[in-house]
Amino acid sequence: MLDGTAMRTLPRFFRSGTGPVFFTSLWLAAVINSALPVASEFHVAPGGNDLNDGTTEKPFATMARAQQAVRSARAARPSEAVTVTFERGVYELAAPVEFGPDDSGSSANHRVRYVARPGEEVVFSGGRRVTGWQEDPARPGVWKARVATPSSSSDRSWRFEQLWVNGRRAVRARTPNEWEFFRLAAVAEEARPGGGEADVVHTFSLAPDDLATLRGLDEAAVRGVQLMVFHKWDTTRQWIRSAAPGQGKLTAHGRKMQPWNAMAAKCLCYLENYLGALDAPGEWFLDADGWLYYHPRSDETMATVSVVAPRLTTLVSFKGATDAAGPAVRHIEFVGLKFQHGCFRVPPEGLPPAQAAMNMADAAIMLDGARHIVFRDCAVEHIGTTAFWFRKACRDCRVEASRLFDLGISGARIGETALVPEPVRTGGITLDNCIIQAGGRTMPHAVGVWIGHSADNAITHCDIGDFFYTAVSVGWRWGYAESGAKRNRIEFNHLHHLGYRILSDMGGVYTLGPSEGTSVSHNRVHDVYAAGYGGWGLYTDEGSTGIRLEGNLVYRVKDGGFHQHYGRDNIVRNNIFAFSEEGQIAVTRAEPHRSFTFERNIVYWDAGQLLGYGGWKAGAKVDLRNNVYWRAGGKPFDFAGKTWDEWRAAGHDQGSMIADPGFIDPDRHDFRLKPGSPALKAGFEPFDDSKAGVYGAPEWKRLAEGGPYREAK
Repeated sequence: MLDGTAMRTLPRFFRSGTGPVFFTSLWLAAVINSALPVASEFHVAPGGNDLNDGTTEKPFATMARAQQAVRSARAARPSEAVTVTFERGVYELAAPVEFGPDDSGSSANHRVRYVARPGEEVVFSGGRRVTGWQEDPARPGVWKARVATPSSSSDRSWRFEQLWVNGRRAVRARTPNEWEFFRLAAVAEEARPGGGEADVVHTFSLAPDDLATLRGLDEAAVRGVQLMVFHKWDTTRQWIRSAAPGQGKLTAHGRKMQPWNAMAAKCLCYLENYLGALDAPGEWFLDADGWLYYHPRSDETMATVSVVAPRLTTLVSFKGATDAAGPAVRHIEFVGLKFQHGCFRVPPEGLPPAQAAMNMADAAIMLDGARHIVFRDCAVEHIGTTAFWFRKACRDCRVEASRLFDLGISGARIGETALVPEPVRTGGITLDNCIIQAGGRTMPHAVGVWIGHSADNAITHCDIGDFFYTAVSVGWRWGYAESGAKRNRIEFNHLHHLGYRILSDMGGVYTLGPSEGTSVSHNRVHDVYAAGYGGWGLYTDEGSTGIRLEGNLVYRVKDGGFHQHYGRDNIVRNNIFAFSEEGQIAVTRAEPHRSFTFERNIVYWDAGQLLGYGGWKAGAKVDLRNNVYWRAGGKPFDFAGKTWDEWRAAGHDQGSMIADPGFIDPDRHDFRLKPGSPALKAGFEPFDDSKAGVYGAPEWKRLAEGGPYREAK
């Protein structure tokens, strides 16, 4: 059964639970006219009462009541700052908290602030606890609890697709088990009778043994199964319509495949969401009659375990005007608060592919028409969607020293996929000193931080890792047409453990389209491994223009420390590129203009070739000078089929050299230079890569270390 009572506080970063439920807006309207204290501070506590006056002695119970009190105080004293202080505890949200222009502070010095009492843990949860567990006599080791009665099973609002147990994401029953995959044998596509041009039937072929757990399922159960397919940089999730396990056949309805990125033989895949797949500790399944099944892990005792099921998709929203003339939501600050347990539900039509999962329009904290909004020392954790989306008409907002963890989609999105007029274009958003980890758990092809048609944003000193795709994506224009992505700064970040050889065509930093004035500098990027192709450290994709990539350390990647598909006048300067499995420096397309300048870089490798992809031999115009190249052990190498002398005679690499740069211990990834390094003679300027990543208290830095991370197979 679902229990709405308050929970005890759990450990700092792994917390879940429920607390007092928000009162309805109708009830609030009835009590808001009660007398308010003449003060600029209100208090909220789990044991409070929304009939109280909001003092320390008589606190409110909910944020909604405090929000109404703030509005009244601001109306009475417009120039006064207001602070709402929350006492320790878990506050369960019955509905998203919505901020509008009337909730605004008057200025940066007179903000409205929602803060946790210093040193206390304050959690706002969009979920509810599941209790009443009993052993399932039909399935040894499995427990079950009822979350809906048969009479309410026709109402699907109680259904959920994520679950957290003791602060850890549980795995919805799947086969093969987590981190294991089947491979498609073939995919056939044909028009769906009576459907539209893009409405098709997909017939998937797998090995019959892969479908053994589907045998005996009735039609209703089969239609509850989802098939997840990984293809290049995308995923497709479809509801199964029919199954013939003995023939190794599945059918599903979906969208017509894109010819440049179709599902095909050898694509990784798995099946999810049926009781027959519930065969491993940490897995769960929710049936159509309202029974929730769970196979506990070895360290979990169901008598004391905390199980939380999400109910809300959005936890907090900001709804200011998105036109140039209307009022924005302004000058609100959140300090020390945690937002947890947001859900995501796969729609009946499934989830078609879309780069960076940008067809998924949900976020736990959604901002439209917001200016000067600050989140500091906060957390958004254990959600099915994206943590933050600064979407429409947002300016000058900040997320600082905050942790975005265990994310269904992305950590943060900035801007829109459409190029909207400049007066209402989002920009000037800063993410600084944030930990953004364990993402893409619902949509694996999501990115850590996405910037669309948006300018003057800064992603600095963040630790972004443990995603199945790109860490930071900037720009949303394929080619050289007008782009809104200008002057963005991606600097001093630690970007790591990406891809895991599950998806392809990714980078630590990925750019698209004209991005004049953008800096990708002083980042440490490593462990980027693709399934097929395209595990790059720095990746300037189609039309990337005017970007400076300087002072980066990139090592342990699959296809190249740097790759340019095609673009114009990018500058790649003073970087260290080391230990790519294949080509170290790659370019795909030759164009009539200068593609990029490559100068004062150190390239060090022990496998693969120096120059990857066909653009070099096709005559790509790249200015190379003052670089240092060295293959470990002094092994020989060539320059796109040319000797060193032939390469230089063709006008390349004036001032460059083949020489051991003299790293202190490259095998242990210590790329500091020994005194007298020949790289110094080539003009290389040493930099301190330890400055990349988060800063501050030792415990914050240790938290960012995370891990242990799974090794890419």
